[in-house]
Amino acid sequence: MPIDPQVIAHYEKKRAATTAANKTVSIETIRANADELYNDKKQWPPVASVADKTIPCFWGDLPIRIYAPGDEGPYPILIYYHGGGFMMHNIASHDSLCRVLCNECGAVVVSVGYRLAPEVKWPAYFEDSYSALEWIFDNADLLNGDRSKIAVAGDSAGSNISASVALLARDRRGPKIGLQILAYGGGCNLSEEESASYRELIDHNYVLNRAFVELSKAGRSGEVDFSKNIYTYPGLAKDLSNMPRTFSLNAEYDPLRDDGEEYARRLKAAGNDVIAWRVPGMMHGFLLLWDKFDVAGFAVKEIGRVFRETFA
Repeated sequence: MPIDPQVIAHYEKKRAATTAANKTVSIETIRANADELYNDKKQWPPVASVADKTIPCFWGDLPIRIYAPGDEGPYPILIYYHGGGFMMHNIASHDSLCRVLCNECGAVVVSVGYRLAPEVKWPAYFEDSYSALEWIFDNADLLNGDRSKIAVAGDSAGSNISASVALLARDRRGPKIGLQILAYGGGCNLSEEESASYRELIDHNYVLNRAFVELSKAGRSGEVDFSKNIYTYPGLAKDLSNMPRTFSLNAEYDPLRDDGEEYARRLKAAGNDVIAWRVPGMMHGFLLLWDKFDVAGFAVKEIGRVFRETFA
């Protein structure tokens, strides 16, 4: 279908800012623009409780934010890894999304503030994210959570992190993950030649552009070539059997669409339970605008439905 009229109207209002962002290659400017647009000042929608905490790590304290749907429990646990190209966004930027997921899923949501590039290089963000999984599993009782019902979820870079954490948990026989929710991430590192969506959309897109993608890769790589590492791109793993149930959401007008869909196909071919949905009319990043786009709002409800169905 054509790109959603609500998407067009939204970005027409921000045309000047969007055009400037597409030409910007400064991480500082990108972060400042993102922090202005997406923050936690509204504290909306309401949830039963919100608490900020830190997890002790070898390098210091890893911030998390805990959203609870009530005080009955124990509730299933949804661990959320925010997107942002591994170099921007934070707990604050995804506050509203985590709140609505808390309500829709009926789950304790734990948002993880992993370290960002270029201040740290790969695999720092991945190590932080897996450490958070282990800590949450070990301390589920403190969260009023059920450690037997854990899901990981993320959008964009957070989708990659979720998939990587799930693969490592399988390989290390770590905490059992019952569901991974992967929203518009790239799990296979398809080349431009292999991805029609990348070729067609990377230079003609509202949100994700070539300069941003290249900046992200350069910022987190340092001297390490992670292009073939399975814990950066889990779709490269030779064995994808025994992975969690997967809900893969990929936007129709997203350069990463084909990559995300290919990972879903590889998971399904390996015998896993996979739900794959090409979200019509949407662009990269649509979940952050769940309250502005009807389709994005419906996608959040679908995430809630799949989550509740999985852990019923």
